[in-house]
Formats: sequence, structure tokens, C-alpha cells
Amino acid sequence: MYQRSFLLLLMVALLSGCTDFHTPLTQPTANLIPPAYRFYTEKQDTVVPWWQQFHNKELEELIEEGLQHNFSLHQTWARLSQAQAIARKTGAESIPHINGAAGGAHNRVGKQDGRETNRDDFSLGLIVGYEADLWGRVKSAKNQAQLDAQAKTEDVYAAAMSLSAEIAIAWLDLISARQQGEQLKKQLNLNKRLLELVELRFATSKASALDLYQQNQTVTGIEGALIIIEGTEQTALHRLAVLIGRPPTAALNATQTLFPSIPSLPPGGLPADLLAQRPDIRSKGLQLQGATWSIAAAKADRLPRLSLTGELTYNSSIIESLLDAWLLRLAASFTAPLVDGGARSAEVQRTRAVAEERLAAYRQSVVSALKEVEDALVFEHQYRKSIVNIDQQITLAQMASREATWRYLNGLSDYLPVIREQINLITAEQDRITTERNLIQTRVTLHKALGGTWTDQLVPNQAMSLSTAQ
Repeated sequence: MYQRSFLLLLMVALLSGCTDFHTPLTQPTANLIPPAYRFYTEKQDTVVPWWQQFHNKELEELIEEGLQHNFSLHQTWARLSQAQAIARKTGAESIPHINGAAGGAHNRVGKQDGRETNRDDFSLGLIVGYEADLWGRVKSAKNQAQLDAQAKTEDVYAAAMSLSAEIAIAWLDLISARQQGEQLKKQLNLNKRLLELVELRFATSKASALDLYQQNQTVTGIEGALIIIEGTEQTALHRLAVLIGRPPTAALNATQTLFPSIPSLPPGGLPADLLAQRPDIRSKGLQLQGATWSIAAAKADRLPRLSLTGELTYNSSIIESLLDAWLLRLAASFTAPLVDGGARSAEVQRTRAVAEERLAAYRQSVVSALKEVEDALVFEHQYRKSIVNIDQQITLAQMASREATWRYLNGLSDYLPVIREQINLITAEQDRITTERNLIQTRVTLHKALGGTWTDQLVPNQAMSLSTAQ
């Protein structure tokens, strides 16, 4: 009899999960991906971290420290651990559950004649429960949870990729502020010397009071701009410190005052490579796959469930003889939803809508990634042309400023051309610094837009775990 029961349980277990309602998506990116980029289609090496191409030790140290100690990134690691735990918990439903049970009771019964009887009951047993996954509900829920956990892994990689770019941009902002500050200091010294000349000319009645006021105004304006730039430098340091996981006022090894040399344009591969190289796209794709399994689980939940239970119990009134008598019980229960007010049908509709949302999000992430690459290529091309143009403006502004100053000092013109050319020169030099910074930032954005597999080497920093904090 027990052999027949065992064979029945085994047959049900083998047959369970053979049927499910899952329908995978085959072409979620149909008609979205162009055959090639407009500028290049070379293959990209995505294993090496992109910032190493700049060959700058300070930048490398800052990014590597940020990848280890950034608090936002640590939050994504924690969310990944949560998703992995949920996946293990969901997957546990696919195997039999075994529970141990032990009990003891003292019974005292009074009779009508006033006598009492006492009895001790002890029990010890094992209870086994298992749901035969006839329609793939448990399998679908398990696959959905596993895909969500994989998506969280890609979210970690996407966060790391964004963090590396944020650190680099903050570092570039810091260098830009320092360069602008140095440029303003040079202009301030030059204009102070020019102010001394105007004061001498004013003392000999060769310059008007208006000339003196205008030059004082220029000097004061440069001093005001320096105050703003110094504040910009400090806030850039604060931002950089927080990004690498330090207090905002912490001392940083960030002393560079020159922009790094920009390397040659990285190969981008084909647009279709983004599907494999961008962790945010991979995450959206995994979430979409998980949504299709959610639909299958919701459909299976509308059908009957078969649950199997087994119980082995030892009972005795004397604990020493507890194992002398035993009871084995095998049971199967078949439950089917009859009236639920449309709750299960509504759940199927909800999971379909979730899948629709995630499909749109996946397609949006693909076209957004393509746009980011194309935009970065266009901006880099334009910034390079702008730098050439600004260099010409600076050369002309320097020549015009020298000529206007010479003509004024020799009494051939008034002071207005001097002021105008000084302003033009300061503006052009500041624009040169900003444009160079934008060019390098665009290269950083391009690396981020192209993605990469260097994130596969990341591991969480155990020094930031809860046990360490405790």
C-alpha cells in the first residue's frame, strides 16, 4: 500500500510543471535599431574601464574609491540582496516543505464521584507538504523572481556606470573652476596695472574721472567673479567628496588644475551592441521577461491546485516509550476557485498591463540609448569646431585689446574701446575653458552611453555592511 502511495506521489511530482501558460516575446525591439551609427561602426572593447583611457591617476583613484564607498551604490547592492532573497524564497515553493512537530500535554479529568484521572500525552512527528505544480504557477513565479533579481544586478551595474560618469564630471567641474579662477586672477592683475596707468593719467589731467570709474568698475567686477568662482570650486569639492563616500569637508587628493588630454574617439560598434553593452537596457529587458512570467502565474492561479501532505507521528503517554507506536498519514487535496468576484481575472489583466508598461519602458530605453550615443557624437564634433573658433576669437581679442590700450595711452581714442575689448577677451577665455570642459564631459557621456562589461568585475564592499556598522 505504501509503495502504491509513494509511486502516486512520484508520478504527480514528475508530471507537475509540464504545462504552463508562458509566451515569450520574440521581437521587442522590432524596427527600432538602425543598421549603423552616422559616424563609425567599429567594435568596442568594453572590458577595460573607460576612465583608464584618459591615463590620469587622480581620476582613476577617485572613481575607484567611489565605486567602493558611494552610499547610493551601496543601496543598489542592498536592493540586489533583497531581490535575491525574494527569488530564493519564491523558489522554495517548488520543493516539499518538511516541518517537525513535538508536543506534550497533561490532562486532568474529574469524575462525578470526586475522583480524578491524570494522563500525560506526548507526540513527535514530521509533516511534509507539497503543491503539485500542474499548470506552472509555482514555476512561473519562481522564474519571475529570478529575472527580477537578475534585473537588480543590472541596476547595480547601471548605477556604477552612472556613478563613474558623475565623479568624472564633478572632477571636470572642479578643474574648470580652478582654471577660470586662474584666468580671472591674471585678468585682475592686468587690469590693476592698467588702473594704475589710468590713475597716473588722471593725476596729469590726461584721463577723465569717467575713465577712472570705468576701470575701477572693471577691477571690481573681476573681483566679484572671483568670489563666485571660489564658491563654485568649494561646492565642486563637496560634491566630489560625497560621491566617493566621504563627508563634504573631507580632504581630497584632487589637486589637478589642467584638463586631461582627451583620447581618440572610442569605437562604438553597431547600434545593436547596446542591447548587450548597456546594463540599463539589460535590466529593462529582464524586467520585461519577468512580466511575461507574471502573466503565466496569474493565468495558472485561476485553475485548481493539487496539494499533497504526509505526516509521520509518534504518540505515547510515557515519554520513554514515545517511539514504540507510530502513525503514517498520506493525503491529497484538490481545490478549485469557484466564485472570487473576478479577482483572478483582474489579476491577469493587471499583469498584462504591467507587461505592456515594461515593453514600452524597454523600447524607450533602447531609443534613448541610441539618442545618447548620437547626441554625444554630434556634440563632440561641434565642441571641437567651437574650440577652434574660440581660439581665433581669443587671438583677435588679445590683438584688439593691446591696440585699444595703446591708442588710449597715446591719446588717440577714448577709454570705451579698452573696456569693450577687455570684456571680449575675458569672455572668450572663459568660454574656452567651459567649452573644453564640455568637450571632455561629452566624451565621458559617450563612454557612459556606449555601456560596457567592465561592471561585471564589481563586488560589494563588505566594509559597508550592517554587521560592520554594528
